[in-house]
Amino acid sequence: MTVKFRFNLKEPNKEKSLVMFLCRWNGKQIKISTKFRVLVETWNPKEQLCYINKRRFHNSINLHSFKVNRFISLLSERVVDFYNEKYSSTMSLESAKSSIQRIVDDIISQIDEQDERLRMTPIRFFKEFIEKKRIDPHTGRYISERTKIHQRTVIHRLEDFLQDTNLPDDFSTFTSKKFDALFTEWCYSIKNYKQNTVYATYGVLKSLLNVAKEEGFEMEDNYIHLRGKCVDTDAIYLTEEEIEKIYQLDIPSLIEAGEIDAKSTIEKTRDLFIVACWTGLRRSDVNRLDKASFDIVSKTISVTAEKTKRQVVIPMHPMVLALYNKYNGVFPKLCDRSHTIDHLRQCARLAGIDNEIRIVENRGGKVSTLIYKKYQLVGMHTGRRSFATNMYKRRFPTIAIMRLTGHTTESNFLKYIKVSAEENAIMIAEAFAKVYKPFDDD
Repeated sequence: MTVKFRFNLKEPNKEKSLVMFLCRWNGKQIKISTKFRVLVETWNPKEQLCYINKRRFHNSINLHSFKVNRFISLLSERVVDFYNEKYSSTMSLESAKSSIQRIVDDIISQIDEQDERLRMTPIRFFKEFIEKKRIDPHTGRYISERTKIHQRTVIHRLEDFLQDTNLPDDFSTFTSKKFDALFTEWCYSIKNYKQNTVYATYGVLKSLLNVAKEEGFEMEDNYIHLRGKCVDTDAIYLTEEEIEKIYQLDIPSLIEAGEIDAKSTIEKTRDLFIVACWTGLRRSDVNRLDKASFDIVSKTISVTAEKTKRQVVIPMHPMVLALYNKYNGVFPKLCDRSHTIDHLRQCARLAGIDNEIRIVENRGGKVSTLIYKKYQLVGMHTGRRSFATNMYKRRFPTIAIMRLTGHTTESNFLKYIKVSAEENAIMIAEAFAKVYKPFDDD
């Protein structure tokens, strides 16, 4: 036996009417008010639901209809469950009505709580969502702290934007057609941010707005057109010869000559950077070499990457093996990021890596070409980029290098390859020479 119920309007001849719940219990009728009042013209008696039509009804009416339909759906499910679990021919009509009334009140309370949540400002919602312990559906792993730090930085940037522009903390601000122009203007004219800072902000904002929309927040969809991918930068790499120069620095002699502070930990930084240059490991993984497995017989290193949680097996370069022996297998830790960068740039300068590098930069909406000494651009991530590029220049298959770097897509991997136009031309010419007869053979 199944429970029979329906929803009717109490006063169908008026402009508005209460929606009533009616069901049969042991042959007798139970009639309960849902406490929801609707426009009669929105009611579909056949479906026992409200019409939702953007052309016929105002947005506020459609929102209310959506809420009523959600209530009807929940109540229908709960009544069926109640009937299947509690039905008894001995249960009185009053007892059954009282139980169903409690279900109605409970669902209304639940919907009211959800509506209260939907009155949250976007900034508050973003902050609460970021701090949740949650799993990334794309990777199946918990969101890392480094990702949360990046997201918090973006939210702080958006807060500054709202404060400086006196715009409301409302979803309409971030989803209006004007947002892109307003935010870009603020980033460029007030903050002098780079173009990629704007795009990085959009990447995080779009994902958070998608989550908010899925949870029921009402918003326009103009934000989907915001560009969330950063443009490629002119980041540098070090050639194998330049890496060798840094490796061969006689740091004790440089300390004695007064070129380096005697209390500096620059030698440890240099050594760990060399490891990065010949393994392609990220800073986070270089700092966790105590978790890696070194097989001295097969000359391989097995590492589970902190960022991706994927295990990679990397061949041990002679420089890495020498450093492993230097530290008896117990590598030091990197110092803080600021000092690490200072150490690396000092090493590169002392190694004579000072050729001029031209960087095209879009900062504050102005594109300019800046000239740097190469040592001024060296950072810890230069090691990973150098590894990928040098292996590529040695003609190793892309897929083989990706197995070492842990990249899962070729498009992301190729962003690391920093081969100049001249180097690329030489590589192609050498490939031609291997495939075709020498050009001077007639």
